[in-house]
Amino acid sequence: MGNELINNFLNKSEEAFLMAIEIYNKPTIKYRLEGFAFFICNAWELLLKAKMLKNGDNIYYPDKPNRTISLSNCVSHIFTNDKDPIRKNLEIIIGLRNTSTHFVIKEMDSIYLPFMQANVLNYSQKLFDFFGRDITERINSSFMTLVINNESISEEEILSRYGDNILSRYKKMKTETDQIITSNTNEKLAIQIDLNIKIVKDKDEAKTTFRIAKEGEEPVRIIKELKDTNLTHCYNQKRVREIVMENLKRKGLNIKFTQYELGLLCDKFDLKNNQKYYYKHILTNSWGCSQQLVDFLTELFIKRPNVIEEIKLEKMKKKHKKTCPRSKGILNIQMYIYSHSRTQL
Repeated sequence: MGNELINNFLNKSEEAFLMAIEIYNKPTIKYRLEGFAFFICNAWELLLKAKMLKNGDNIYYPDKPNRTISLSNCVSHIFTNDKDPIRKNLEIIIGLRNTSTHFVIKEMDSIYLPFMQANVLNYSQKLFDFFGRDITERINSSFMTLVINNESISEEEILSRYGDNILSRYKKMKTETDQIITSNTNEKLAIQIDLNIKIVKDKDEAKTTFRIAKEGEEPVRIIKELKDTNLTHCYNQKRVREIVMENLKRKGLNIKFTQYELGLLCDKFDLKNNQKYYYKHILTNSWGCSQQLVDFLTELFIKRPNVIEEIKLEKMKKKHKKTCPRSKGILNIQMYIYSHSRTQL
């Protein structure tokens, strides 16, 4: 009975998780943010209660034996460290769900997206850690990237649309979440890359400069495609390695690779010159990595588990070839002299 109940919880948890992603990524649905919050919280609650049952813990209130405990109680019970980034992330998402019934506007997507994206990956990992269940068997990992309706809107427009009360609450939430992200860069809490450009008059204050050329052949450079790298390249290289190794572990492959070895893979397959995989942030001199890079490396290791050893061996052979021709040439000269001297005799 116990195992049957746990499996029932887990099956419903996975369904709620898939519903959360489907609702948020479906362009025709306007109830995206609220819908995601409701279903992702339901997914977590069922998962954590299944974990408590597995541990032999009681999921009912002591004074109300017919009522199971809340998600917040489950979170504090499983993640006992209140500084745990996964716990802090969940508390923010729970707060979003609790306000969804009376205060959510579509412009809040940009505020919560970093936390929601981290939450999706956290759920996937904990489902596997707790029960060995791989959600990517039901949904390709590339579909777990949340897509935002990136409509730019000013505070003046929010004021005109919703009034002063909503604007003040929006600004308060934005300030609070920005402070959380700034003070904690752990990607289990939030996934975000910020790039802010401001034109200044003082050259000493500028990180990069430009000038206006009166006789330039191309007076205006047309940007054909605008990309939000918060979405397309949301990981750093350390996080890419962690996710790939987690993915491989789910497939029964205990493969670990270092930053140096990731560099070998990049050189071999020219990954950093392909914007599908990497994006170079000029001002911060840092690399952003995409979900496509995670997928590429995961599939590569599944097909070729020894790919790093193959690359290292290939490099050794190339290095050997560079040194061998010289010694071989000396040997040929020595043989020629010996042969020539025999002829003269």
